[in-house]
Amino acid sequence: MDEWQSADERNSREKTSRARQAAEDLFKRAQPEANAEVTRPTSNGGLPHEEEPRRQPRIFTVPPRLPPGPQVEIPTAAEPVRRKTVAKPPTRTVPPSQIGRVRALATYGMTPLQVAELYGVTIAEIDRILKSPVYAGKMR
Repeated sequence: MDEWQSADERNSREKTSRARQAAEDLFKRAQPEANAEVTRPTSNGGLPHEEEPRRQPRIFTVPPRLPPGPQVEIPTAAEPVRRKTVAKPPTRTVPPSQIGRVRALATYGMTPLQVAELYGVTIAEIDRILKSPVYAGKMR
């Protein structure tokens, strides 16, 4: 080791110890010194040697519980009467806007019977839609 390296190490150690001491001083509690009178104002404007007044605790009062009185029934609204569901008469055809959907449902997992029940049509109507040629485009 030459002189420069030892000087760098010494400076590095000194910097580290100074930084460590500064950090310790920063987080250390201030020790009151008996000889020194420090007159720093506190956050509320008073001097630090003045003792802060004790805070009054917050006490919430609860109203007294009344003894149970006579039971009063609260009138309730009458239950709504459920109407029976009326089965829709099966329609004869599937709307033209739903034909593509019917084909997709029947092709990808539903049986023609399930599709017919969904749309309220006969199985023959679903078979007719599935067997008809696919609409190729707009007619002129």
